[in-house]
Amino acid sequence: MVLDINSLTCREQLIYSLIPTGHRQAITKVQLAKLSGLSEREAREIIYSLVVKHGLPIGSCTEPTGGGYFVIQDEADLAVATRHLLPRAKAIIRRTRALEKIAQEKFSCQLKLVLED
Repeated sequence: MVLDINSLTCREQLIYSLIPTGHRQAITKVQLAKLSGLSEREAREIIYSLVVKHGLPIGSCTEPTGGGYFVIQDEADLAVATRHLLPRAKAIIRRTRALEKIAQEKFSCQLKLVLED
């Protein structure tokens, strides 16, 4: 899939232009917000759209010494970008299941928050 950069909004183009290539050059959301003039939340939402809606290979890493966002350029970048996603997803599912159990026990209501495969 080839992306037509003109199909991006001005804010999407701005954020994408600020994201460096490779995980070793990652830019933090604080830096992105400062450089773009947007809030950290807006920058994060735009990055989500760039990946999910437009299919751009933007990864993130959470390493304390160099976390941030980057354009994935090779398999090493991909490994860094995906390493933290599965543990986070599992933690979210555990928390969601706990809330389902609490709803049943405390409020006698059945919640189905976790999606079934």
